[in-house]
Amino acid sequence: MNRKLQFILVLSVASLFPLYGQTAPNLEFALVSGDGNPTGNGPVTTATINFLKNTNNPSGTSFALYQPELKATFTLTNQVYSNAARLGWTGSAGAALYPLMNSAGAPSNNNFTASGASSGTGIMVTNNRGINLTLNSSVLSGNSTNGTYQMADLTITFNRPVNNPILHIGGMGGFQGSLGFAGGFDYVSSNVPVSFSRLSGNSSSFNVTSTSIRNTATNPSATGANSASGSILISGQGITTLTLRTNIRGDGQASSWGGGDGMTIGISTLESNLSITKTVNNQNPKSGTNVIFTLTAQNSGASNNTNVKVTDQLPSGYSFISSSASVGAYDNSSGIWNIGTLNDGNSEVLNITAKVNYSGNYTNTANISGDLSETTTSDNSNSSTPNVQTVCYEDKNTSSAGINSNFGITTLKRAGKDTWPTVRSSAFMVLESNTKGFVITRLPKASLGNITNPIEGMLVYDLTDKCLKIYADGIWSCFTTPTCP
Repeated sequence: MNRKLQFILVLSVASLFPLYGQTAPNLEFALVSGDGNPTGNGPVTTATINFLKNTNNPSGTSFALYQPELKATFTLTNQVYSNAARLGWTGSAGAALYPLMNSAGAPSNNNFTASGASSGTGIMVTNNRGINLTLNSSVLSGNSTNGTYQMADLTITFNRPVNNPILHIGGMGGFQGSLGFAGGFDYVSSNVPVSFSRLSGNSSSFNVTSTSIRNTATNPSATGANSASGSILISGQGITTLTLRTNIRGDGQASSWGGGDGMTIGISTLESNLSITKTVNNQNPKSGTNVIFTLTAQNSGASNNTNVKVTDQLPSGYSFISSSASVGAYDNSSGIWNIGTLNDGNSEVLNITAKVNYSGNYTNTANISGDLSETTTSDNSNSSTPNVQTVCYEDKNTSSAGINSNFGITTLKRAGKDTWPTVRSSAFMVLESNTKGFVITRLPKASLGNITNPIEGMLVYDLTDKCLKIYADGIWSCFTTPTCP
């Protein structure tokens, strides 16, 4: 009897930090109305699949359309034999291009590990789908049945970078008469360095090295322990292309080749869209006053993102006062707000209270990052630049009469008369003369350092620079105009 194997291969992108014990939405290969995915037969040598969002991964199967579209294109090249490999084919006739994962090899759900899920969970073989690929072993006629033969190269191209794909392979192995055979894969190339590692599988026959995937059963079969099904993590950041070399190995139990290995290839992945927005409570603050910056970090999905951080290092125009966060903590020394996990559709808020300095850079910028690949990075940074009024004095009081001044020195013999000095409102001390001057501490410039503990607002007269100097923001500066030095 001519037995043909359907060989299931589902590629998915996973985080290196799976979100166990909670809903972890991801992107997978499935079928819903309007997704544009193929419903007919092949054969073809290239096909493109649109990802769908699994909103209740890993336990559910609620799939929805996803924007912006993430696509994977599968292309067969470098065919060693004529018609060695096709998509949507049985080796002799057209077949469903995009079948269910249980259409070949009888794999079980627990053979696989989906992105964002614990080992053996997240893939539903009666719901997830994949591209059908067939390796036509009949073209090997005349070759020894006890050997391994290269067939064609399979290149998977993503329309934007993905991180850490998980390859799901189901039902590696089949037979024709008494001949057992099994397909296999070897790494050829990718746009970034990658490495393979086994996550889960149906038996010890499912063998993975850093660069290869094999069914190592002595006598491969289509089902059972001598078949091979499982999941492989493809460790790599920013993958846009991955090329695998397909091959077939025979067990030598017959004298001739026939039939073919059918394979189904699909993809699921984790990615998110983090964004940061920043507002300030006073767009026109005065120097010396406090402002509150409000930062809102949001994850628009599709997946829960981990190790999320916002960096907001206050520039020189501000001095940190305090902060409060809805989650995590802000370190004003490093400028890092550690959020941790930011789930699909959620947002968190940080308030930073800062004093506006008399001079410096007033543009405050925040950046957000996480473990997952991003649909776009244009909204990962945001800035706020208040219009600071850099003045070192307060505007005159026009809202109230002010308090009485109770201490004064006068050369005009007015003490105790005409309500003096109380008529001079809101002063700590009143000085008055029409023939005398007020002299403050006078020092040469070289002696300013002798003032060991200067305080903000201290005044001296610099005999060298011939100006009244004020101590502000750690330096002595000439005070020549009614503004900051």
